[in-house]
Amino acid sequence: MKKAFAPAMAIILSVTLAGCASSGGQAANGGIIGDIPEDSKFAKIEIGMPEAQVYDLIGYPTDTTAYITGKSFIPFYYGSDAARTEAIYKDEGRITFTGGTGFGARTFQVYRIVYDPTEDGYAE
Repeated sequence: MKKAFAPAMAIILSVTLAGCASSGGQAANGGIIGDIPEDSKFAKIEIGMPEAQVYDLIGYPTDTTAYITGKSFIPFYYGSDAARTEAIYKDEGRITFTGGTGFGARTFQVYRIVYDPTEDGYAE
C-alpha cells in the first residue's frame, strides 16, 4: 500500500504544478487576428503600444468596454493583466488594451488587435 501511495502522490503533485506554470509572457489569445490591409487605421498600431498613442494615431473609438480578468481574483497578484479595455472601431475591428491592476490603473497597452471590416462599432 505504501509503495503505491508515493508514486500516486508524485503524479498528482506533478499535474498540479504543471497547471500552475506560467507561459512567461503574453497569453496565447493576444496578438493580431486577421489580415490588416496597409490602408487600414489598424496598420499603424503595434502590440505593446500605449493607449494614448493609439488614440493620437487613429482617433477615438466608436465605443469602448472594460472588464476584469480572472487574474484579479488571485490573492496577492501584482501583475498588469487584472483588467482590460476594448476600443471598438466601426468597419475596422477591436483593439484590446491590458494594464489594469487592483491597485489603480497603470498605462494600458495594446494586447490584441482584431481586424474585422464588418464590425458594427458597438459593444454587445
